Amino acid sequence: MSTQQRKIESHTLYSQYLNEERTVKVFVPHSYRSDSPLPIVYCHDGLEFFTHGRVATIANELMTSGEIPPFLIAGIAVNLDERRNDYAMDGARHEAYQRFVVDECMPMLDGLYAVDPNARMMAGISLGAVASLSFMLAYPQYFHTLILFSGAYFPPVQQRVDAEPDLSRLAAYMFIGDEEREAKTPSGIYDFYEYNEAMRDILVDRGAEVDYHVGPGNHIWGVWQKQIPDALRWLGRHIQS
Repeated sequence: MSTQQRKIESHTLYSQYLNEERTVKVFVPHSYRSDSPLPIVYCHDGLEFFTHGRVATIANELMTSGEIPPFLIAGIAVNLDERRNDYAMDGARHEAYQRFVVDECMPMLDGLYAVDPNARMMAGISLGAVASLSFMLAYPQYFHTLILFSGAYFPPVQQRVDAEPDLSRLAAYMFIGDEEREAKTPSGIYDFYEYNEAMRDILVDRGAEVDYHVGPGNHIWGVWQKQIPDALRWLGRHIQS
């Protein structure tokens, strides 16, 4: 079976909460119909998921071959200068970023596409994984299926999640590279391997379903891209279950 040309649509909206414009790119499956709502995956560092992660190309191939069911993928552009402030749980703009996604971005896409309101998922790398967990905590009515690559789960993040008595609503696909005991980030070098093992244990202890993976590599997109096919297959199984 030949793979059909992938379809990506780009939208720009002005956020009243962030006082800036943001681009959102959406992968639309070929089987999409306006009268048949589809699940949707929201990605932080969203444009990088498309360019560095090749998520649209990979999803298109898997959907064309019938390996996974169709779903929409929305990549929310990052403001690199404000990335930590937006994504970190203690970030100065974190609540505003959450309101932007839930109160501005989601309604826009709900108006443009047939979205299944009961099947909203989220994906993130590093601090974007932290943001995804934070959305799950703040908006449990929307997000409880997450892809978490190499999360920057610093001790305060672990403590915040550890304070939750019950996370049985959560299903998470987690990945960490075996070289991430010395993960290089713009703010320093950290042992993300240990942080991810600790977060896995916290989530499992709180009743979450965790599919945990360790693979070769460090804290870079070249490593995460290789994990996207299996992560999307995992998502597909959850959509169909």
